Amino acid sequence: MRKLSKFYKIRYWFGKKKKFIEEFIFSTLLRINKKTLKNDSFTKILNLKNSYKNKRCFIIGNGPSLNKMELDQLKNDFCFIFNGAFSLRKKINKEKIFHVIEDRLVFADHLEAINKLDGQLFLTSDLQSKVISKNPIICHFQRSYSEKSKNWPRFVNCKKDSPIFYWGGTVAYFALQLAAWMGFKEIYIIGVDLSYVVPESTIKRGAVLESTEDDINHFEKDYFGKGKKWHIPNPERMLRAFNKSKESLKELDIKTYNAGIGGNLDCFERVKFEKLFDERLR
Repeated sequence: MRKLSKFYKIRYWFGKKKKFIEEFIFSTLLRINKKTLKNDSFTKILNLKNSYKNKRCFIIGNGPSLNKMELDQLKNDFCFIFNGAFSLRKKINKEKIFHVIEDRLVFADHLEAINKLDGQLFLTSDLQSKVISKNPIICHFQRSYSEKSKNWPRFVNCKKDSPIFYWGGTVAYFALQLAAWMGFKEIYIIGVDLSYVVPESTIKRGAVLESTEDDINHFEKDYFGKGKKWHIPNPERMLRAFNKSKESLKELDIKTYNAGIGGNLDCFERVKFEKLFDERLR
């Protein structure tokens, strides 16, 4: 088992180096030709800059705590949903949803469905080769920045007109960057529980897991249910990214709160979800 672990560590290291080279080449091509991003995405991203200035939004994670919340209260709010949370599209105002997909395993499992999605859909540039739909907005995205750096993870530079979004170990970090880029001034996070259990029956292949039973880590039991592949969760790394985002968002004068129930996301000030709707006519 120790040799196997070492093998995967070596493979991960080479994978990072390969990703760095690929991202360097992609960035060079994009500087030469903005059409390197499919679907005229470069222009679309620029048009979204500060387009929701001074509005509020909700970042909706996929943790089981969502099942304790009355999501119908979000009908008038802009919401970011993630990866395979397709059912949330039916519970929240479709016109105000930003669906963000960053996980390659989720992308592979749901490729056909993703290519049929309408509305505002954001994908990462390293996934665009299999995108056939004209709908998704492809974001210039980089994953290779070293976690050993004290500045990891990087955060999108909202002052530039050629934004690069960065990996932070969780799709929610990507969404926080998008929210900042789009000009939102209040961000409320729910459903980001940062609490995971890997069942004994799970099939493990390096950093990739395959479920053999119902999913207990998400709001739906079939989210990563039997036969679905997922990455080994690393809540410590995720929390490090959230702490970094807190610094970056503060510099941008963006107020960010945890409006979820329970969980371990304690770096943001907590507020009561139900109180966020008291002063507004719904």
